[in-house]
Amino acid sequence: MALIDLQNVTKAHPGGGGLFDCTIQVEQGASFGLLGPKGAGKSTAVALLMGFIKPDAGTCQIGGRDCFRERQDIQARVGYVPRHPALPPRMTGEQFIRMKSALAGTRSPRKEQELIERLAINPLGPCGRMSDAMQQKLSLLGALMGAPDVLILDEPTLSLDELSYHPLQEVLAEEKKKGTTIFITSHVLRDVQRMCDVIGIIRKGRMAVVQPARALEYTRQKVYHITFATNQEASDFAQEWQTAVEVLQNRATVAIPGSPQVLVRTLAKYTVVDLIGGRQESEESYLRYYGDDTA
Repeated sequence: MALIDLQNVTKAHPGGGGLFDCTIQVEQGASFGLLGPKGAGKSTAVALLMGFIKPDAGTCQIGGRDCFRERQDIQARVGYVPRHPALPPRMTGEQFIRMKSALAGTRSPRKEQELIERLAINPLGPCGRMSDAMQQKLSLLGALMGAPDVLILDEPTLSLDELSYHPLQEVLAEEKKKGTTIFITSHVLRDVQRMCDVIGIIRKGRMAVVQPARALEYTRQKVYHITFATNQEASDFAQEWQTAVEVLQNRATVAIPGSPQVLVRTLAKYTVVDLIGGRQESEESYLRYYGDDTA
């Protein structure tokens, strides 16, 4: 039985968007990354898991408990980091850490200091004057204080720079070794690829694909920029190829995940002036393979 279990969940927002017939399962001790562009439904999934909102249909459970009806118990066992932490503005970082430790009932000054140093946190001064990155790291530290069974992190690297990214990755890897189940949302492929066992791509509130993170090595695309002799040839090629073609005058761009043999055979029918190809590594290319979503 999955520890995190969303079954055929639908939650429609009045202004549009939400989740639609969404199923996500995360086994105990695993790390799952929900990847998608802004507005795809990632934060809705998090809100459902935390019991902040009730699904219109389907079931949403953590550890066999209904996330909405038993939200107090769920929130007590989950370490949660929102996309935009709203820490008490007048409370200092030190006071915030002590408060989170007291609420968790597991005060450990040694652990607190270790995380402060590793995540490069400056706990001095009021939270309201801290940068977004500092508040995000402080929120993560607070989430770890209770030694949670589950970590739910909504865009945890949103405000972090490269120097802060690697310590976060190391801390989460250590939590996973302890058996913590981790659920991460991100619009950045690198985040979920490096931190997660399984990745789910979400588009317009629906799961497009779920696969092991290691499978990304085999599904990266190659993009080919083709220059034809005439605009008409570029147009004819686009009609024949059909899938994921961008045409501008006599130039066409295609992205394919596998061997270019079919492309080469197709291009043999046309007068090709230039052909440039290369490996496409970014999260944008990966999302493009499954289809863009900006809604």
